[in-house]
Amino acid sequence: MLTDVDRLIESHGILSGGAQGRPGLGHITKSGTFLLCAAWELYIEELVVEIAKVLADRANSPSDLPKEVRKEISKHVKKHSHELKPLDLAGDGWRLVYLAHSKELVSQLNTPKTGPINLLVKKISGWTNPTECWSCEPNYINDFVTVRGDIAHRVSDANYVRLDTLRDDYRVHLAETVREMDNGACDYVQANSEGNSPWRRRN
Repeated sequence: MLTDVDRLIESHGILSGGAQGRPGLGHITKSGTFLLCAAWELYIEELVVEIAKVLADRANSPSDLPKEVRKEISKHVKKHSHELKPLDLAGDGWRLVYLAHSKELVSQLNTPKTGPINLLVKKISGWTNPTECWSCEPNYINDFVTVRGDIAHRVSDANYVRLDTLRDDYRVHLAETVREMDNGACDYVQANSEGNSPWRRRN
C-alpha cells in the first residue's frame, strides 16, 4: 500500500510541474494521507494476527500462552451466547478459538490510535504498552489518524495537507514506526514462547 502512496506523491510532482504554493492538487495529498493511514491500520491488524498465530503454534497447551491471553480467551468463552462454546476448547480446539477471536477483535479496530492499539495488542498477545517501542510521541500517531478522520468526514472541507508533510513527515515517520513495531513484536514473541526469532529483525 505504500507503493500507492508513493505513486500519488510522484503524481503530485508531475502535475504541479514543480510550482510552489497550492496548485489545486490538495485532493492528491489528502488521498495519499488517507491511503497511508489505511496501510498503517492494515499493518497493525496483520501484525497482531501474526503474533497470535506464532504464539498458538508454539504453545503445547493454553497454559503456555501469556497470562493476559489466557484471561482474554477465558472471558470470551464465558461471555459467549452459545452454552456449548466451552467444548470448543477441548483438545487443540483452543487454538481455533484463540485465532478466531483474535481476528474478531482485529476487525473491530477502526481508529488505529495509541489507546486502541495498546488495548488490542494486549488482549490478543499479552504485550503490554507496545507503543512504548516507538521513537515518535504517541500523540504524533494520534494526530495523524485525526487528520485521516478529518479527510474522511469532511472531504473537500478538510484542512489542506502539504506535499512535504505527506512525503517527508507522515510517510517517513510511519515507515520508521512500523520498523520499530516489527522489531518490538519480534522480541516480545521470542521472549514469551519457545523457539528462535519468529522473523528477521529489520535494521
